[in-house]
Amino acid sequence: MLSPLRSLTCITLFLAITLPTHLLAQNEVGVVGGGALNFHDANFGKLGSYPSCCPAFTGGSGTGFYLGGWYGVSLGDRFRFLGRLTYSTESGTMTDEERSFVADLRDTAKVVNALFTHQIDASLASIGIEPLISFRAFGGLDLLLGARLAVTLATSFHQTETLTEPSDYGAYLGDDRVWVDTQANIPDAAAFRATIVGGIRYVLPIGRGRSTFLAPELTYQFPLTGASSGVTWSVAQFRFGIALGWELRSSQTADSSVVKPPPPLIAPPPPVVVIGPPIVSVHASGMLADGTIIPNPTIRIEETQVTTLHPLIGHIYFDEGSSTLPQRYVDGAKRALADTIALTPLEAAQGEIAIMAQRLNTDTKSRIKVTGNTSGQGADVGLDLARARAERIRDEFVALGIDSKRIDVSARNVPLKFTRATEADMLPLAAAENRRVEITSSDAAVLSPVSLGSIDVSLDPSDLRIESSVAAPGGLRQSKLVVRQGARTLHEADQLETSSRTTTIKLLNKDPRSFTADPLVAELTATDSLGKTSVALDTVELVQLTVTKKRIEQLGDTQIERFGLVLFEFNDVAVTGDNARLIEYVRSRMKPETLVRIIGATDVMGTAEYNRELSVRRAREVAKMLNVSEAQIEGVGEDRPLFPNELPEGRAYNRTVVIELVTPVR
Repeated sequence: MLSPLRSLTCITLFLAITLPTHLLAQNEVGVVGGGALNFHDANFGKLGSYPSCCPAFTGGSGTGFYLGGWYGVSLGDRFRFLGRLTYSTESGTMTDEERSFVADLRDTAKVVNALFTHQIDASLASIGIEPLISFRAFGGLDLLLGARLAVTLATSFHQTETLTEPSDYGAYLGDDRVWVDTQANIPDAAAFRATIVGGIRYVLPIGRGRSTFLAPELTYQFPLTGASSGVTWSVAQFRFGIALGWELRSSQTADSSVVKPPPPLIAPPPPVVVIGPPIVSVHASGMLADGTIIPNPTIRIEETQVTTLHPLIGHIYFDEGSSTLPQRYVDGAKRALADTIALTPLEAAQGEIAIMAQRLNTDTKSRIKVTGNTSGQGADVGLDLARARAERIRDEFVALGIDSKRIDVSARNVPLKFTRATEADMLPLAAAENRRVEITSSDAAVLSPVSLGSIDVSLDPSDLRIESSVAAPGGLRQSKLVVRQGARTLHEADQLETSSRTTTIKLLNKDPRSFTADPLVAELTATDSLGKTSVALDTVELVQLTVTKKRIEQLGDTQIERFGLVLFEFNDVAVTGDNARLIEYVRSRMKPETLVRIIGATDVMGTAEYNRELSVRRAREVAKMLNVSEAQIEGVGEDRPLFPNELPEGRAYNRTVVIELVTPVR
């Protein structure tokens, strides 16, 4: 085998020496290697004189590898000559199955079907030169075309013939199910083999100087000669590998007599555009109720002790056609039994049964009368329904410890003081107010006003105005505005557009009692499509003045007393009965330094303009009885309801005049 190897070496050296020296510019050298799929195409029954019962081996496949090196020279702008020397394995397995018969002599002589498997495992290897022409199609893609002239280095085979079926019976000698088992060199193996080579590679420069490159490649070897001259047997090969190469520069000295043209002018590279992170800004201002903006505010949180004298109307309202006590009254009674003083006015309105029961248990001589009513409309009619409602309220009092003998029960079709709707869309509201049980007593103490104590919290300014803007040169991915105090989040919203935005936060709607003296923080965070993030912050200081702090530090405080007059009949301004007695009590609480405010209000029944006028008339009537100037009265109509107008008891309590006494405390 040494003589063919020497021949290949001589051919390679000859090609390198005889190439023109002016083609050495941008030459390349490298190593290559990878895997291979081998495809054997054959048509023979036996190799030489070796035994074989196979009808015919027609082909098979196998895997292998290849490795080698190359030297390449430039043939122009797009063409190169590549001279490669590679070692390659072309092994494979060919199998043929033959259906036949065998004799079964175990019990009685018989013939059974049999399957014989014929197999050749061929081990082939070669070393060869590959003269290739590469054409640069575009970018780094090269098309390859050429040939391979190889010297065969390995030509062994292993042939077996095995009885495969039946698997439980049959053998040639002893327990051996293999008849042919031959290992030898392939007879008449070809010393030289030739193939046509075609394929592609893609050159990827690497490294700072870009003279080093990687080149993944795919090639196909189409056989021109066979593996053996004695049989029909050829091997094709599909290769997939990668090359590592280096470009070489010519080291020749230039002829000083030749004037070289100046190098072409190379345009400077375009300027590098650096895209910065998002540009964000956020600023917090205060806003007063009249819209006045305070640029750098300090929010003042002040507590004020408030005592509210809340009247009882003695009305319990029912759902249409029902005598079941609504759940809000059941819950209201539980709250009133737990702590009457801490009730809100609405909770006191819905807890009237428990409040009156406590008073009846204190004065065991007092009696009450419960009168059931219906609206007289639709399914809500009849004395039976009215009496069932009255008896339901009686049972509630009995459950709270009141003897049923102290409770008079009566029924009417409709209330004596019937609520009438002046407009068609108000008919359902009027009907809801007439579906009620009225509780009355000859003892004024049973339905006298209840005193409620509370702490009012005021904020100045009461609104926070946040101006925020986002600009993202790299494209905005996400942006979020968060306003927080400590760990508590007051506001959170996405701001996906790259523009300015103004957000108003009404602090009175954020549970003012939960505010602390910690500053409010407005934070705007934006992230662009490149993953760059920017954050902008602004803070607002808070000053907290609690009732205790003001009195300990002698900062000055006020005592606020509120008195509600809610016994105005529908569309009425007259101050009579308990309201007149209450005004006398209010007059006794007034001091020379007391500031008096009188606020008239109405429910939503009627037009807004009429209700505003009605509320002023009610306030004027009360001011006249208190001898207070009109400068201290206000009529708000239905615009600022003290109670929810969705509830019938809310509308009844909204037909009111509130007297507010503000007295300095030392």
